[in-house]
Amino acid sequence: MRLRVNHLWLLPAIGLLLSGCAGFGGAAAEPTAAPVAAPPPPRVVADGKIMPARSAELRFLSAGLVGQIMVAEGDQVAAGDALAQLDSAELALGAEQARAALTQAQAAYEQLAAGAAPDTIVAAEAGVAQAQAGARQVDGGVSASDLAAARADLAQARATLARLQAGPKDDEVTQARAGLAQAQADLQTQRDALSAAKSQADLAVAQAANTLRDAQDAYSRIYWENRKAESQPGDLPQAQKDAEESAQRAVGSAEAALGQAQVALENAHQAEVSGVQSAQSRVSQAQASLSLLLAGADADQIAGARARVAAAEAALARLTGDARAGALDAAQASVQQAQANLSQLQAGPRDVDLAVAAAQVQAASVAVRQADLALERATLRAPFAGTVVAINLKAGELAPAEPAIVMADTSDWKVETNDLTELDIVAVNLGDQVTLSFDALPDLTLQGVVTDIKGLGSTYQGDVIYTVVIRPQSWDPRLRWNMTATVTIGA
Repeated sequence: MRLRVNHLWLLPAIGLLLSGCAGFGGAAAEPTAAPVAAPPPPRVVADGKIMPARSAELRFLSAGLVGQIMVAEGDQVAAGDALAQLDSAELALGAEQARAALTQAQAAYEQLAAGAAPDTIVAAEAGVAQAQAGARQVDGGVSASDLAAARADLAQARATLARLQAGPKDDEVTQARAGLAQAQADLQTQRDALSAAKSQADLAVAQAANTLRDAQDAYSRIYWENRKAESQPGDLPQAQKDAEESAQRAVGSAEAALGQAQVALENAHQAEVSGVQSAQSRVSQAQASLSLLLAGADADQIAGARARVAAAEAALARLTGDARAGALDAAQASVQQAQANLSQLQAGPRDVDLAVAAAQVQAASVAVRQADLALERATLRAPFAGTVVAINLKAGELAPAEPAIVMADTSDWKVETNDLTELDIVAVNLGDQVTLSFDALPDLTLQGVVTDIKGLGSTYQGDVIYTVVIRPQSWDPRLRWNMTATVTIGA
C-alpha cells in the first residue's frame, strides 16, 4: 500500500517562524502582524487499479461434464445469451419424469373431483331396480344353512355399523397425530440444520476472501520489491524469484478456494429452499391424513350400514318367522341399501379426500420446479451485455471450481483504490477532482471524479483502509484491465 499526503501547506507557517528567529538577539524591531493564509486542502495520493465498470465471474452451481461452449474469448454477447452448458441429458430425464408424476397426480385429483363415472351410476341405478324387483318376490324356503348364514350376515352388518358409528380407533388417531408431530419436528430440524449449513458456508466465503486478500497483498509486495531490485545493477537473486512465484501460486490457490466456498454457499442457499419446501409438503400430507381419519364415516356410509343391518334382520326374520313378511322386509332393505349406494355415488367426493389429492398434486408440482431449476442451472447465461474475457472450460471435461467464464463491460472503465486510511478518507468527498497517471504510460495524464466511497473499511496491517472509485472523464485505448494507476485526489 502506497500512501502519500501533500503537506506543502505547512511551508508558509515554517517560513514565518524562521523570519522571527532571524531577528532574535538584534535590535528590537517593531512587530508587524503578517497575514496567515488558510492552508489549502490536503492532497491525497494513492495507488489504484484499472477495472471495467462492470464484470462478472460465472460458475456452474453443480458439478458435471461440460457439454457445449457457445462462445469464444473476445466475443460480444447480449444479456441472457447462453455461454456454456453442462451435459444435461440426465437432468432433462429427471424433469420429464417429474412432469409425468405431476400429470398423474393431477389426473387422480380430477378423477376424484369429477365423481363417479356415468356407467358406474347407471350400474347403481340398475341395482336399485333389481332390489325393487326382488322386493316383489317372496321366498319362504328355510334351511339350517340359510339360518346360519342369515345370523352371520346380521352379526357382520351390526359390527360394521358399530365400527362406523364409533369413528376411528384411538390407536389409529394416535398414530396419525404422531405422524403429523414427527413431520412438524422434521420440518423444524430441517430448517435449523440447513440454516446452520448456510451460515457455515457464508463464514467459509468470508474466510476464503480474507485469505485471498492476504495472498494478493503479499504477492504485490514481493512483486514490486523484485521490480525495484531488477532496476539495480546485477541479477535478481533466485530466492527472490522463487518467492515471487510462490506468492503468485498462493494467490491462485486462494482464488480457487474462494470460488469453491462461493459455490458451496450457493448450494447451501438452494438446499435450504428445497429442503424446507419438501419438509413442508410432508407436513401437509400428514395433516391431510389426520383430517381424513378424524372425519370418520359420512351420513351416506352410515345409512348404507344401517340398511345392511336392516336387510340382515329382515332376512333372519323371514327365515325364523312369517316367510312372506320376512322376504318382503328383506327386499325392502335391499332397496334401501341400493338407494344408499346410489346416493353416495351421486353425492361426489368428500372435502378430506380432495385435500389429500391436492396435497399430492402440490408435492409433484414442487418436484417439477426443482427439476426445472436444476436443468436451467446447467446453462451459464450472460448477466449483462459485454465481452467474454476468459474461458476456463473444455468440452467433455468436468466443470472447474474456478470461474468458468469471465465477462466484462469494456464500454466503460473505472479506477479503484483501497489505499486510503481512516486519516486520509476524511479528506475525500464525492465529486472531488482526481488526476490519474499510469506506470505503463508515463506521458499520459487523465482527469477523473470521485464517484463512490465505500462506507465499510477493512483492516490491513494495523490500518483501517477504505475503497474509493474514480470515474475517468476521458479514456485512452492503450489502457488495460488491472494496470496500475497513481491517483491524486484534491488540489
